[in-house]
Amino acid sequence: MYDFITNLLNIDPSRIRFLSVSVRQDITYYHIALVSTQQECPFCGGRVHIHARGREKQINHPVLTQRKSVIVYRSLRYKCNDCSKTFSEANPFSFSSFRNSFFALSQIMKDLANLHLTYSDIAKKNHVSVTTVQKYMDSFVSFSRIQLPENIGIDEICSGMAHYGSSKYLCIMVDNQEKTLFEILPSRSKLELQRYFDKIPLEERKRVRYWTMDMWKPYKDIALRYLPNCEIAVDPFHVVSHLIEALSRVRINILHQMEYGSDAYYLLKKWKDLLEKRVDLDNQPVYNHRFRQYMSKRDLLERILNISENLTMAYRLKEMYLDFNEKATPQNCEAWFNRLYDSFLESGIAEYTEFIITLSNWKREILNSFHRPYEQRKQSNALSENINNRLRKSLCVSNGLYNFIRFRKRSIYALNHKIQYSITSKLRSDKYKNIK
Repeated sequence: MYDFITNLLNIDPSRIRFLSVSVRQDITYYHIALVSTQQECPFCGGRVHIHARGREKQINHPVLTQRKSVIVYRSLRYKCNDCSKTFSEANPFSFSSFRNSFFALSQIMKDLANLHLTYSDIAKKNHVSVTTVQKYMDSFVSFSRIQLPENIGIDEICSGMAHYGSSKYLCIMVDNQEKTLFEILPSRSKLELQRYFDKIPLEERKRVRYWTMDMWKPYKDIALRYLPNCEIAVDPFHVVSHLIEALSRVRINILHQMEYGSDAYYLLKKWKDLLEKRVDLDNQPVYNHRFRQYMSKRDLLERILNISENLTMAYRLKEMYLDFNEKATPQNCEAWFNRLYDSFLESGIAEYTEFIITLSNWKREILNSFHRPYEQRKQSNALSENINNRLRKSLCVSNGLYNFIRFRKRSIYALNHKIQYSITSKLRSDKYKNIK
């Protein structure tokens, strides 16, 4: 039992002069005093002697999560024989001005790396105040601007912390190769991006070789202006999303022409996923109460396509593009793309007009996405989308945040393994002032 307690306190048993444990009101108290060690005066270096017993100091030590634990430490006071000045012995559990142990500080910083935990959750878990947790975040995590990586993914996230103009989005930049977040900007506007890249030396910008993005044109303009050696690629998922939206408009326009409650209305309304998603069509037939027979999804799809030739053509074009998106290679993608583009043009489907314009305007960037610089995978914005989802969940569980500086610092600390915390005795705060 004695060894167990000394392990909890993280101290050498040979240093302990007195140790007892008491429990009051669901709080565990570890009363401890240490053996006197040879000391020298910190002021003049002279010899010292024990002068008195210091005051008891209570130090929060949340080593047991089910209850609050407190170290009650009484230090020795020493007096110098030469200069007559007094001082306390070194505190092995925490900084002299802190009320939390080194273990508590380390545990809080580890919890801050988990974005699923709010500041309130961390404060409750470690028996401290929310302000204390935030102050430790502000003080123990510090880093300068991270250098631009070779492969950048850029995206945005909607947040009330965004500013500059009418923008409602923060700009997120990730390292696609290292799979880390390296920057968050307070706006995705071209002005803010220009301010950021203007401060970066040209030699550093020249090292960027790949730039993946959605189809937000200012991102493309910035890459062309500031990154002379990079290859711009559009995320394939966003292109496919535009295509599915166009096909959905075709389906809805035909649905509105059908009589309510008819078989065609039922098929277009209930089984739209057969058109818009790729599902297993050759499943075990299931009894359909509408048609009073056993039917597979392929049977249902055939009935849907028989409703309209226009819908059939739109569906076939969608399938052709998905095949291209999945199977094209850097060698054959351009010829394949040109044939697809001609097919969309010749179809004459009005709902596909906007998608055709997208293909025309972003042809080079779409083709660049088929290049495989790393791990034989296509260029995409999958990593930035994944990180955005994690940040959205963090904003959601936090019920909204307003301090962008603190949000940026914690997010990069949590999602970049190169950023480490450093515990110091000096505290600071990034709290906004004059917030209503």
